Amino acid sequence: MENFQLVLLLIGVIAIIGVLVHGFWSIRKQQPKEYKQSPMADISRERRDAQGFDNDGIGAVRVVKNTQQDDEPETIDDEQRDPLATETVTDAFELSGTPATKVNKTRVEPSLIPQESVFATDMPVQESLFGADEISVAAPVITEQAVRTEPEPRLQPVFKPEPQLEPVELKPDPIVEPAPKQEQTEELGEPRDVLVLHVVAKEGEELSGAELLPCLLTLNFKFGEMNIFHRHEDNAGTGKVLFSMANMVKPGVFDPDNMEQFSTQGVVLFMTLPCYGEALMNFSIMLNSAHQIADDLGGVVLDGGRDEWLESTKQNYIQRIRAQA
Repeated sequence: MENFQLVLLLIGVIAIIGVLVHGFWSIRKQQPKEYKQSPMADISRERRDAQGFDNDGIGAVRVVKNTQQDDEPETIDDEQRDPLATETVTDAFELSGTPATKVNKTRVEPSLIPQESVFATDMPVQESLFGADEISVAAPVITEQAVRTEPEPRLQPVFKPEPQLEPVELKPDPIVEPAPKQEQTEELGEPRDVLVLHVVAKEGEELSGAELLPCLLTLNFKFGEMNIFHRHEDNAGTGKVLFSMANMVKPGVFDPDNMEQFSTQGVVLFMTLPCYGEALMNFSIMLNSAHQIADDLGGVVLDGGRDEWLESTKQNYIQRIRAQA
């Protein structure tokens, strides 16, 4: 795109230069020869040669010698000497190869012709000069016919009658409601294995219900069937149940309305196999939830046999999950 703009710019500059050159050439071609060759220099030169005066009306200085000047030459200072006269006399001596003839001994004052006569004699010449060179430029005459512009013909709008269309009743398309998603109704059958985790309080302590309830809500547990908390597929508490949490003390239920007065020695998290979704992912969520409850309430995570949770125990649970896959 930039190269294309550059090419257009160069073409535009070349076109402008061509138009300017053509305009100057046309003006030069139409200009008369009298303006190209100025005859003023030749006429002034001829006028000076014939009458002895230049354009300012000053003639050549005449030098007249006196008798006393021949016998006794008078010394003239450089300041009193006329530079124009000296220059003229010097040029005359340098140009003439023959000795100058003697002039009358009487002193003759130089006679100057008034400038008015010079201009009077020159005026006819100038008038004839400009009269010959005067160029009459005919002004363009605008005729009445050129001024008159032809009136544009008025176009009368032509309206064609549009054919009347009969109203057509548009029947709305039937709204097709999306079919509700069919919930997974696949029966898992009887559970073949159960993965259990315990979160118990430290020796001599209990888990407070006032602290347990906000922790469960943060972990997206929802109170539901069998009066226990469940973890569903959706964080909003919808979908299939992934795993559940019950009270470790019989009868193993919770009362959400009286959680502030509730306390227990521990809770139990369990997940049946097979389960909905990915079993390994569900187990990972359950294990992280158990550790979070233990950290918030100051408890300890134990396995299904209430033994200390170790890395080897975790690997054993993973093998049990893969065996049921």
